[in-house]
Amino acid sequence: MRRPKRGFKLKLRTWILLFVLALVLGFGLGTYLYIVSDLPPAESISFFAPPVATKIFDDQGNLVREFFIERRELASLDQVPEYLKNGFICIEDKRFYKHWGVDILRLFKSFLLNLTHMRIVQGGSTITMQLARNMFLTMEQTLVRKLKEIALAIRIERTYTKDEILEMYLNQINFGQGRYGVATAAKYYFNKNISSVDISESALLIALPKSPEYYSPYKHPDRAKKRRNFILKKMLDNKVITRTQYQKAVQESLNVVEHNKTEQVGPYFLEEVRRYLQLKYGPEFLYRSGANIYTTMNSNIQRVAEEILNRHLSTLEKDYHLPDPKSKYDSLSINDTIMAIPYLQAALVLMDYHTGEVKALIGGRDFSQSQFNRATQARRQAGSAFKIFVFTAAIDNGFTPADIVLDLPIVLEIPGVDSIYRPSNYDRKFLGPITLRKALQLSRNLVAIRLIRSLGPELVVQYAHNLGVESPLLPVISLALGACEVNLLEMVNAAGTIANLGESVKPILIRRITDRDGTVIETSNPIPEKRISPQTAYVMTDLMRSVVDGGTAYRIRRYYKGPAAGKTGTTNNYSDAWFIGFTPDYACGIWIGYDDNRRIFRGATGGVVSAPIWGDLMAHIDTVQNKDFPRPSSGLAWCRICTKSGKLARKYCPKARYEIFIKGTEPKDSCDLHIFKSGTKFQEDFEGIR
Repeated sequence: MRRPKRGFKLKLRTWILLFVLALVLGFGLGTYLYIVSDLPPAESISFFAPPVATKIFDDQGNLVREFFIERRELASLDQVPEYLKNGFICIEDKRFYKHWGVDILRLFKSFLLNLTHMRIVQGGSTITMQLARNMFLTMEQTLVRKLKEIALAIRIERTYTKDEILEMYLNQINFGQGRYGVATAAKYYFNKNISSVDISESALLIALPKSPEYYSPYKHPDRAKKRRNFILKKMLDNKVITRTQYQKAVQESLNVVEHNKTEQVGPYFLEEVRRYLQLKYGPEFLYRSGANIYTTMNSNIQRVAEEILNRHLSTLEKDYHLPDPKSKYDSLSINDTIMAIPYLQAALVLMDYHTGEVKALIGGRDFSQSQFNRATQARRQAGSAFKIFVFTAAIDNGFTPADIVLDLPIVLEIPGVDSIYRPSNYDRKFLGPITLRKALQLSRNLVAIRLIRSLGPELVVQYAHNLGVESPLLPVISLALGACEVNLLEMVNAAGTIANLGESVKPILIRRITDRDGTVIETSNPIPEKRISPQTAYVMTDLMRSVVDGGTAYRIRRYYKGPAAGKTGTTNNYSDAWFIGFTPDYACGIWIGYDDNRRIFRGATGGVVSAPIWGDLMAHIDTVQNKDFPRPSSGLAWCRICTKSGKLARKYCPKARYEIFIKGTEPKDSCDLHIFKSGTKFQEDFEGIR
C-alpha cells in the first residue's frame, strides 16, 4: 500500500487548523455581534441623562413635592470633597485612573476567588463597568450581562474622560430610601449640601451602596457604624485620610437626621398639577425629566385653610351629633380602602382673581382615603348661590337695587308636563313688596323666580357661562334656585369676575415650567377678558355686600370685619351648603355635603355651615382689612331712596338709604308713600285714598 506524502499531511493539518481557527473567530465574532447588538451606540451614550425628580414649588419658591422614580439631585465633581471621591475609588476601583474600562487583573482575581468559594464573594466590575450597568443594563448575574457590561464600559471610556465617568457614577449610585446620587444622599441623611459632608459622613455614604437596606442607619445603626468604620480603615490604609482624621472620625456617631412623617400640604392641589403634567407631557417627563414646576399655591394659606376647614367640620360633627364622624376613620392606615366615604365632605377654592392664581385648593378631607377632587371633579346643585347670575343679568338689563319686586306665592305650569311648579321661600313666609337689594340680601326664592321669568332662562344661562361657569345648564325656571349642577372652581371664578369689575381671568395652578437646565417650557399669563361692564359688576358687588352685612351670611361678621361680598347657597333637603364670596384681594368658595347627597342636618344652610368657615379663613389670611373694593371712575350714581317705595326719599320717609345706580337708571320720581309726616291725619287720609 502506498503511503501519503509528507507534504500532503502538512497541507491537511494546515487546512484543519485554519478551519478550526475560522470557527473560533466566527464564533467569537458572532458572540461579539450578539453581545453588542442591543447596546447603545457611542453617540447615544454622550446624550444619556439619568432620571431626575421633577420638583414642585409653591408661589414663594419653596419646594413642596417631588415626583420621581429615582429621587436624584445632580452634583458636579468639583462640589464633591476629595476624601469622598478618593474613598469611593479605593473601595470600588483602586486602578480607576489606570485601566481602560476593564481591569483584567481584578477580573482574573475575582474569578479565582469566586471559583474557590463556589459562589460570588467579590465582583470584578470597575467603576466604569458599574456605571454601564446602572445606565443601560439590568442587575441579573449572567455571563452575557457581564460581557455586555465589559463592551459598554469600553465604549464609555472612549466617549468620556475619567473625571466625567466618576461624576456620572457618583450621580448614579443608589443610597437607599429612593435616593440616588451623592448630593441627594447628603441632603437626606445629613441635611447638608454634598460639599459640606465631613469624613465620617462620607465614609457612611461610601458604605451604603453595598446594601442600602442591610446597612440602613435608621433600621440597623450597629451594622451601619461597623461598615462605616471598615470604610474609614480602608481610607486610612490607602492614604485617603490621615491617622488623626481616622481616629477622630471613627469615634463619631452616625449623626443622621430624623425624618418625621408630616402631613403634606395641599395634596389635592398637587394632584391636579400631577394629572395636568402627565396628561400633557407624559409619565416620562413627570417622573424622570428633572423639570421644575412653579405653582401658584401659597403654602401658608393652603395650610391655614386645611386646618380651619377640618376644625369647623369636626365641630359640626360633634355639635350636631352627625353619624359616621371622620374621627371614626382616622385610625385607618393608608392601605385601607373605603369604597364610599361615609363622613361629611368639603371642598374649598381660594384664588387671586386679579391674576387667576389659585392660592389654595382642597378637594376633600383626607386625600389618603379619597383622591376624588370635589372642587374640580364634582358637580353639585348650587342652590341659592346661583342667584348671583340671575341678579347680574337683571342689573345688566335695566333693573336697579331699588326696584320693588314681589315676594309673594307663585304657581307655574310646566310646559309639556301635566304638573305645576310651586316654589317657596326657605322660611315658608312672604315679605310682599321689597327692594331688589333686600331680595338678594335675604335670598328670597320667589323674587328670583319672578326675575328669571321676566329675563328668560336662556339669558341667565348666557350670563352664567359668560362669567365663568363651564358646566352644561338647562334653561329652566328652577335654574334660578340652582337646580343645575356646577363645580366649585367655576363658581369661584365667576364670583372673581364680578369682583374684578367684570374682567375674567382664567384660573391657573401653574405659573411656569422649566427643564432641569432652567429653559422655560411653559408659562401661564392669562389675559383678562371683559365679560360685563364695570358698572354692572360694581353694583353687584355692592348688592352682595348686603348678604354679609345683615343678610344670610351675617355669621361671617363674627370672624371677619373687612370688606366682603358673597352669596350663600342651600339645596333642598339641606344636602349642599355653599358660600361663594370675595374680598378686595381674593375670591373664595366653600362647599359642604355628603358624597351620597344625603341631608347634612335640618337647618344646614350655607349661612350656618359654610359662611363661618369662610369668615374664619379670611380673618386669618387678610391682614389689611381697611382696603376697599375698586370702583369705576364713572358711570355710577348714588341717590337717597325710600326703601319702602324704591323712589327718591322725601323728608318724612321713615327708612331711607343711599343706593347705587348705573347712571341713567336712577329714579326720577319722589316717594309717594310718605308725603306727610307719619302718624298725622293727612298721612292717614292719604294712605286711605291709596
